[in-house]
Amino acid sequence: MNNFDKLNDWIRNTESSIVNFLSVFAPWLAPITPSYMTYQHATSVLNFPGYIAIPAAILVEILGFSAVSTFLAFCFHNKKTQANYKRAPIEVVILAFVFYLSLIIFSNVLLDAFPSERWAEITVRALFTLQTIPAALIIAVRTQHRDLLSEIRKERLQKLAENLQKEEDEVTERVEQEQKVTENFPKDWRKLRPTLSYEQVVELSGLTSAQVKEFSRRNGVDERTVTNWRLYANKELENK
Repeated sequence: MNNFDKLNDWIRNTESSIVNFLSVFAPWLAPITPSYMTYQHATSVLNFPGYIAIPAAILVEILGFSAVSTFLAFCFHNKKTQANYKRAPIEVVILAFVFYLSLIIFSNVLLDAFPSERWAEITVRALFTLQTIPAALIIAVRTQHRDLLSEIRKERLQKLAENLQKEEDEVTERVEQEQKVTENFPKDWRKLRPTLSYEQVVELSGLTSAQVKEFSRRNGVDERTVTNWRLYANKELENK
């Protein structure tokens, strides 16, 4: 790699870093212009004092950010959710976002389009007065959604616990069955022999090594014990 290639790589990496850096801060700086316009109209047209106009302009943009952020979060959630009772109420957030758009457009455009018109001023004042309602709706649906996510997590944990308990019960049942089978096959040949038919003795005497392992695994008996049984079965058949 020559020096020009290294320089080219450095330029690409630097450009990517700068873009990533700006992408983090740019969205938070975007509301500056509409906030200033809202502040300007609030002080010059609506005659708000500065200490009221500044937070009013900031809160309008916060309302818009909250509406958009909540809408996207609810959309992502609903894409992953099938059950209706687990879906987030997007309609309420859309209503709040429409109100934000109406407030920001009317306060920044309507007052300029219709200067000195009393109805335009009254409309903007009415929107400022009613902005508490969409703000309260966003808080309510976000709280409801947080509770819903908590319930979903509890359901998943409960289902996981039930599955683990089910697996544990199956293992316990299998161990009990193996123990029961083992009890049915006493290690002492003198105790086992009365429970066997002649055909079973013949079958036991002819077990191969692989069959001994399979018999041991299937019935929960030690391989050495099965081998001893085979030996006793062969001796018994030889004496006949």
